[in-house]
Amino acid sequence: DHNDEFYIDPETGATRTVTNRSGGIQGGISNGENIVIHVAFKPTSTIAQLQKTVTRDGTEVELRGKGRHDPCVLPRAIPMVEAMVALTLVDAIMCQKAQCELFPNEAPLEQQPNPMGTTAHRVGGPREAVGAGGGKVDLKIDEE
Repeated sequence: DHNDEFYIDPETGATRTVTNRSGGIQGGISNGENIVIHVAFKPTSTIAQLQKTVTRDGTEVELRGKGRHDPCVLPRAIPMVEAMVALTLVDAIMCQKAQCELFPNEAPLEQQPNPMGTTAHRVGGPREAVGAGGGKVDLKIDEE
């Protein structure tokens, strides 16, 4: 259900998806389409269990809810969800900017960190692939 075929928009020349069934995010990355979020809330229910509480005048009392007194959280839910989505998107933008653009690395190329990572080390050095005849394997199959 989340398969979106890509096409080139004839008006803008941009790569777009035909249906946007994935909600604008594929593999955790925005694909440029509108981000669509579906949210569901379970109704809050009245708790019929005896609970300790404090009244407005500071008296400690015990309270037990009776009947159904469910509050409607919908008026508060919409701005809360919108705010959290906005914060999450801004956080991702700030992380991207901080990682890729904010502080230019002016060190010589050999002193810059490898973006692919260099923390994994193989004991004994890199492994060499050996073919059936005992020679090294060359993976450049399209060159002759």
